[in-house]
Amino acid sequence: MMQRVGGLAIVALMVARGACAQDAPVPAAAEVNAPASKNLWFVRVGYSPARVLTASQFVSGENVARTLTFELGRQTDGTRDWHRVYNYPSYGVGFYVGRFDHERELGHPLATYGFFSWPFPVSARAQVTADVGLGVSWNWTAFNPKTNPTNTALGSDVAYHVDGGLSLRFLATERASVYAGLNVTHWSNGATKQPNLGLAVVGPKIGVRYNVAPQVLPSRARAEDLPRFEPSWEFVVGGAGSGKAAAAATNSHIDLVDRWRDFGAFSITTGLQRHFYQFGKVATGADVSYDGATGARVDIIKGRQVESRAPVDQRFALGLYGGYEHVIARFSVLFQLGYTVWRGFDDAEVPRFYQRYGSRFHFSDHFWGTFAVRSIKVRKANFLEFGLGYRVRWP
Repeated sequence: MMQRVGGLAIVALMVARGACAQDAPVPAAAEVNAPASKNLWFVRVGYSPARVLTASQFVSGENVARTLTFELGRQTDGTRDWHRVYNYPSYGVGFYVGRFDHERELGHPLATYGFFSWPFPVSARAQVTADVGLGVSWNWTAFNPKTNPTNTALGSDVAYHVDGGLSLRFLATERASVYAGLNVTHWSNGATKQPNLGLAVVGPKIGVRYNVAPQVLPSRARAEDLPRFEPSWEFVVGGAGSGKAAAAATNSHIDLVDRWRDFGAFSITTGLQRHFYQFGKVATGADVSYDGATGARVDIIKGRQVESRAPVDQRFALGLYGGYEHVIARFSVLFQLGYTVWRGFDDAEVPRFYQRYGSRFHFSDHFWGTFAVRSIKVRKANFLEFGLGYRVRWP
């Protein structure tokens, strides 16, 4: 559990610092749009009455939840190129408290995460903001076949936390502003434990932000103050993996819970990417993957329980993929679709189509880290990918 907490906590810090790119100082002409104060810190509190979305058949309470968020953030001031490119965004860390009507089955989850707020000015006192957060949650009441059999949403007490929202922010004073919008939060353990049907909440969200020092609402950066964008090609290579839990097949009536086993999985990725506009890249490439659960079985043979799986060389597969990556300074969000063109063990129950949802954080111009979910059937997690990679790029 501590390894999962540690890995996901690092991801949360990556999001919070994802915009800290080392680029050139702002030209003097752009300083007119910078916030008035040099103390750019703020606190933000949000509340959301939400609807629970899950395939689990909970028996206690209704599908409703109430959530609170407490955030410490920093407003960008235009002293970096990316501040102006993203209309003077803000970023920081947050703490989440959830209360569910399904309390008996889900518990009292908490979470910590990094967030990024991307504003789109609409007037001198108002802006639309798109928020994204990524982190780790804990204190769930995990599935237990005896004491908590209906929580098939989460098989563990730790899960990753993904949050997204769209809201209207209105600046009431130089220190205070209010928010109202729609928010979605999703949790899953990425198949590190079973069961893992996943859990999400969606609903309206209201919030208040208080600036430590007076600030003005920055206007949209002028075209002449933005850095020139140079399209480029990139070649990337990386490796990632984690543990996973899966249900072994059987020739008998062995209960599903008794067939869950833990395995290892990893992938090696190479790809060619085109950074075709300021905020986006398209990519195509290949994955070589290893799945320790390939061909796993628990059978009854001559009255004895026998476990087996495919030989090591048959646990490998080759896939081709294409996708899109949305860039937020050093941090990016990616979505890829792939197809397995070859695999050593052909299991009709495992689709050849796969998906990858995740993020990258560039430590430097060449090295990056990744957190992603490799899934099948669009929403069914196969395994998590924690990894590192290397990039070469040219105009």
